[in-house]
Amino acid sequence: MGDVRDVPDRVSLLSGVTSRRRFLALSGGTAAIVAMGSLLAACEADDDDVAAVDDADADDGEDVPADEPDEAEDDGDDSAEEPDDTEDDSAEDEPADDEDDSEPEAGGRLVVVGTDEPETLNPYLTQLVVGGDILSLVMDPLLQPDDEGIYQGRLAESYDFSDDGLVCTMELREDVDFHDGSHFTAEDVQTTYETIMDPDFGAFSQTGWSELTDFEIVDDYTIEMTLGGPYAPFISAIGDTFVISSSLVEDGYESFREEFGRSPWGSGPYLFEEWSSGEQVRVTANNDYWGGAPNIEEVVYRFVPNSNTLVVQLQSGEADLTGYASAEQFPEYEQMDDKTVTVIDGQSWFHLDLKNFGFLMDRNVRQALDYATPKEQIVDQILDGLGTVSIGDIPPISWAFNPNIEPRPYDLDRARELLEESGWEEGSDGVREKDGDPLFIEIWGVSGDSQTERMLQVIANSWEQIGFDVDLNLQDIRTIWGPEGYQFTEVETAGAYSWYNYNDPDNMFYWHSSQIPDDPQGSGGNLVAYFNEFEYQDEIDDLTERAATTVDQDERRELYWEIQELLHEELPVIFIYWGSLIFVAPENLSGFEPNAFTRLFYNVNEWHYTS
Repeated sequence: MGDVRDVPDRVSLLSGVTSRRRFLALSGGTAAIVAMGSLLAACEADDDDVAAVDDADADDGEDVPADEPDEAEDDGDDSAEEPDDTEDDSAEDEPADDEDDSEPEAGGRLVVVGTDEPETLNPYLTQLVVGGDILSLVMDPLLQPDDEGIYQGRLAESYDFSDDGLVCTMELREDVDFHDGSHFTAEDVQTTYETIMDPDFGAFSQTGWSELTDFEIVDDYTIEMTLGGPYAPFISAIGDTFVISSSLVEDGYESFREEFGRSPWGSGPYLFEEWSSGEQVRVTANNDYWGGAPNIEEVVYRFVPNSNTLVVQLQSGEADLTGYASAEQFPEYEQMDDKTVTVIDGQSWFHLDLKNFGFLMDRNVRQALDYATPKEQIVDQILDGLGTVSIGDIPPISWAFNPNIEPRPYDLDRARELLEESGWEEGSDGVREKDGDPLFIEIWGVSGDSQTERMLQVIANSWEQIGFDVDLNLQDIRTIWGPEGYQFTEVETAGAYSWYNYNDPDNMFYWHSSQIPDDPQGSGGNLVAYFNEFEYQDEIDDLTERAATTVDQDERRELYWEIQELLHEELPVIFIYWGSLIFVAPENLSGFEPNAFTRLFYNVNEWHYTS
């Protein structure tokens, strides 16, 4: 039987997508979500009797701080107060000790397997975690969070802020070359910034960079960035941005947007070789990598159609590693003799976004759907306890988490009462109607992911019990997140996926009016408000702005608690659970230390096989 490494409270992307924001849109069932047992029968049998979730679990790790990069002195204090079990986990350390006793082997091939294929490998256009993970093989970020979420140097060796917190100075590495042989300088960081901010390019997110009023190149390896006002999560927002060579956009964006998106390159530890659509991406070692040549000669990222195929390939030895193992199939991973299974707390929040359109603009309807979603059963029976029922987008392991909010209980009677209060009367066929219109809603989710599919079947069944006519749509992830995706149709919809917060929370990206895309290909994360702003838009704008611009962490915590209370009451989305991250790797792979704060391959040049 393989080793199981449980790393409690090592937390923190989604995402980012996360890293900066490990945006985990529907990734592999959303990064750690994948299948769904016979919960349908359980829902029908237990119906209204599902108990409310005890929030004791939410209190675990309540005091574990997140990083505050722009308040370096406070960070040191917070880290000192972090519970010892985040650092001295014997179960985590033992495998590393065993591996250190073995002789490293140079060379070899590593096959990584996942159920998602990127829509693009352009670093400023991809919305998927798998895209960011693959890009981290061939590109480097400015900074990278360590296993405590504190940003350390990568292309930027160090950063510092002026006394007023408005000028950030970064010192860059002087020994970095891009794969085309050109030398990395401050000009490349400036080009990265300008590309992200140029509306003609249309980057998915401009968060963090948009706070700048001036970008100055002091010399070839020093930059000064001036903010228009205090912005506490600045380093977390921009830190793991991949940096491109200036030469890529000298002649405009067309080639960079399309050709680079299929064949990316940068300054990273591996050289891009090929992307065979529907099959795999292959990279080979960059022996001239500034951080030290990788030990493993070739890495293949293979795309498989579903989680069952993923398990089969790991069992058979066709594949070696996955960072997107499903909770449903955890017992099968445990039985793999030559694999080590690692479970860590994550900061992804799996949810159903509720398009602010039609009857979903009625808070009673949104709360009815929340009461009719069997979250505790989903976590206990589908995820086998590898997750926590959620009440918002900030997880229990964050310093900004509000421990005073309890999830709504599963209560179909209360859900029916709320619908009746809003005038939705039950029709002869069981579907409620109002003014001649049926209570019809579409649920959208990624196909090929049995855990997510079964979970959505359970939710659809439960919603039907309170009078909804539900149409469950399962599509390829790239179709769902394309410009003709469900988010942009004039139909009431609920979309299932996970997102990650910044390592240092910033709620503006999700809920602020400035983050509502102008069109289906525009920038911004507030997709649910694409057709209509929230009724409480002014309030959420004010709270998220103050939370982002307040420097004192205690004051910020109070604001984030208010935001979570508002989200719990208004429910722009149905918050379902915070997911655990499950990694399966070869027992003889040394150096593989999963970090929930950043991308899968963050230290891949240090991995090696042992004899």
